[in-house]
Amino acid sequence: MRIFILLLCFWMLPVHSIELPDMGSSADNVLSPIEEQKIAKALLRQLRREADIMDDVEVHNYINSLGQKLVSYSEMSNQPFSFNMINESSINAFAVPGGLICLHSGLMLSARSESEFASVFAHEIAHVTQRHIARKLEATSKTSIPMIAAMLAGVLVGSVTGNVDVAQAGLAVATAGNLQMQINFTRLHEKEADRVGIDLLAKAGFEPRDMPNFFQRIQEESRLYTKPPEFLLTHPMSIDRAAEAMDRAEDHQPAHYRDSIAYHLARAKVLILTTTKPMRKLVEQLENMLAQGRYNNETAVHYGLALALLENRQPEKVQQHIDWLLKNDTDRVMYRILQARLALLQKDLAKTEKIYTQALKIYPNDVQLTLAFSEYLLRHGNQPKLAQQLLAKLDDQPFPRYYRLLAQAYEESGQIAESHLSMSQHYYLLGETRLAVEQLKQARRREGTDYFLASRIEARYKKLNKELREMEKKDEDS
Repeated sequence: MRIFILLLCFWMLPVHSIELPDMGSSADNVLSPIEEQKIAKALLRQLRREADIMDDVEVHNYINSLGQKLVSYSEMSNQPFSFNMINESSINAFAVPGGLICLHSGLMLSARSESEFASVFAHEIAHVTQRHIARKLEATSKTSIPMIAAMLAGVLVGSVTGNVDVAQAGLAVATAGNLQMQINFTRLHEKEADRVGIDLLAKAGFEPRDMPNFFQRIQEESRLYTKPPEFLLTHPMSIDRAAEAMDRAEDHQPAHYRDSIAYHLARAKVLILTTTKPMRKLVEQLENMLAQGRYNNETAVHYGLALALLENRQPEKVQQHIDWLLKNDTDRVMYRILQARLALLQKDLAKTEKIYTQALKIYPNDVQLTLAFSEYLLRHGNQPKLAQQLLAKLDDQPFPRYYRLLAQAYEESGQIAESHLSMSQHYYLLGETRLAVEQLKQARRREGTDYFLASRIEARYKKLNKELREMEKKDEDS
């Protein structure tokens, strides 16, 4: 994918020896934290165009909760971070300026414990908190301002417009003739990310030894394949790096960390969402695991089976797994949603609505529950006004799906200008700025819009239209 080529280019700049950054680092003169935030937001929108970002609320909440837990123990706990999972079976993860961290679903399914999974978060968080990108730019700028200019032009145009040819051309100038320094620099920062990441794991209560163990296992298993996992290509593991990482981990006491139920449930959800097997085959596999006791967490197997059976439209088997979950675990939003989905599959609309309504009384304004109920109201309940009211109670959300549902609810309620405004945000989050501007143009043409709403539409139109013109100009100049 083009975006991954662009992201890899961020890590290919020449450098001299440097010191750890501190607050107010001179690296800010090259790439400020505000500029890093702009890059992160632009890249996430572009990434949504190029890759399959998993916008499942349950998965999103879990990985962001895990990530923020680790960030809270870092030296830059106030640094904004966004954690995202890509539906991709390969084992990989990457971080970019501004705290954007993306992990492939294959990485989660390859981890054998929550500490192993968390170790990748910690490693990528360290890349961000140590300002590796800004430090590379700072080091390079000491030797060649034109090279920095060429790199920045290529990366920024590529990140905003998706024109990877421009990005590669600029970076080819900036990186020519410095291959050995690039390799040395990459090793230096990988070791640093290991050291900082291991300390984060220990502070957060995870098992620090699981970072070197996980990385080494990936490397050992890669020998079975003709091409190593992408994670090893972007995070090369040398013998001395592995030894240093293990030595660092041994400085900490064993944590004896037990995986959280949330981790196992999220992992089961990822398995169902990303499987390439026929669902009936996955059902058979999970049923055999349950019957033979071959699992790490029984709760996750029951949850996974309930999800798989619903997807395979086998309602007669679902209730027993829901009953087991409610008896052996605490009440959770996802179990309420299972009940509602089962009732809907059984065509009992009254029961479906009752389950959702009662659940919202217990979990008011829960995003996952609100989206599920609103989707039901729009598809089956013919109650767009209620859906609009429920969705409007939520604060701004990072999910394009939220704004698509809100736009539909507004449209079916006869609030057309509001519908265009919401649909504009849907397209914008998907990296489709031109379509977002078109929606705002239609909103501006609606008659009878009150002053407050018209002002919101106009302000948003001016902002996005300016951004679109800048993108088009950069594309022409390239």
